[in-house]
Amino acid sequence: MNKSCILGPGFRFYIMPILLLGAISSEVNMTLLEGKIPVKLSVGDLAILITTISYTVYSRLNLSEITRRHIVLIIIGLAFILISLSTSCIHNEYWIVSLKFCIKSCILFFLLVLIYQDSHVSSGTLTSLFLIMIFINAVGILEYFYYDRIENYLLLFKSQESLATYKHAYVSSVFPNTNTFSVFNAICAVSILSVALHYPYMVNRFLCTSSLLFCMVGMFLSSSRNALLTFTVGISFLIGSLIKNKRSYLMVFAVLLITLAILVSGLYIQKPLARRFADAISLDSVIGEGKTIRVLEMGSAFNLKDRPDIWERGIELFLEKPIFGIGASQYIMRNEFVNGDTIHMHNIFGDILVNHGIVGFILFIVLMGAWFKNTMRDWQVYLIITLFVSHLFDCFVPYNTIWLIFTPWLVALTTRDPEKMFLQNTHEHQDKQIAA
Repeated sequence: MNKSCILGPGFRFYIMPILLLGAISSEVNMTLLEGKIPVKLSVGDLAILITTISYTVYSRLNLSEITRRHIVLIIIGLAFILISLSTSCIHNEYWIVSLKFCIKSCILFFLLVLIYQDSHVSSGTLTSLFLIMIFINAVGILEYFYYDRIENYLLLFKSQESLATYKHAYVSSVFPNTNTFSVFNAICAVSILSVALHYPYMVNRFLCTSSLLFCMVGMFLSSSRNALLTFTVGISFLIGSLIKNKRSYLMVFAVLLITLAILVSGLYIQKPLARRFADAISLDSVIGEGKTIRVLEMGSAFNLKDRPDIWERGIELFLEKPIFGIGASQYIMRNEFVNGDTIHMHNIFGDILVNHGIVGFILFIVLMGAWFKNTMRDWQVYLIITLFVSHLFDCFVPYNTIWLIFTPWLVALTTRDPEKMFLQNTHEHQDKQIAA
């Protein structure tokens, strides 16, 4: 019996919810360590660190076996981290920011991908996820309707300046901004539905339904177009997967009907979101009386607000150091955006290209290709595509701890055989492990 069994099912089944709670706690504006250098250590960060190290130590035999099976991908991942660390510390005014980013994002992400490959999913795991999503969105709903009463509570997660931005307009719950909150809701909703419809024996129907409803309400109150786009794309793929796998056409019709009802009623009730969509796609500038729409003119019909300026600035920075990039997280530090806001590249591929250069981008694409190649079910492929759709206009994974904890779990969820990862009877599996 190896040492991972000593931990019992708690770590192996609840590692993701435990880390996710740590990630939520890490957003609290209370630090254990804060000095002149931009390094802060929160209670949540400490919980994540201790949990990750503990799992790595006690499950080292299992993790070593996983490493041997994926040695090529491990080497590619380490090469990406090494290049990121090297370029971030050479001729870089903000090198300590890049170093912190590499440790937090690259190394933690790398370790969590391995850890989640060893973890399991039970009905208790999903129940924990449902409860966490209900809590996150309950805070968002209270923020929208009772902002003045819970302002002091919200200040635990945000600064006074950021609160003024969202007051009586958008909600962001425990997240640093509204887009992160809303797109996280969309991805979680699609993930929950994918598991619930393909493996219904794994979920508590009441909690699953409640969690989905809370996700939908939070998503609409955020007034995020990207979240609604992500959710629509994900549900479309999910319906396609159900049809391909010859599931009940009644189930397919029910999912389609309910989704359409939610979208239509949500846009009707939440008029700010409807107006944002109307502003995003306006043909007034290209349609005149008696004129036809030419293909080349269609691009001007889509109002992406500041995105073109952001991407243009990214191209300029990329041309400075195209081979190895300007350094991890350096687009934010060197950004000269006209409004003076701290803003990232708003595109995951552009973000990697600018910060990590052509070499880092190639390694990243190889890893993404391996991600797709290792999928075993079509719904897993669709879930990955949905995640990338959400990151074409906003890139959250490297910049938010909650995303950083959840995304490696999606990697495991979409690359492992569900029959081996999903365990309905926790105690029966524990007995088998002890017997082995």
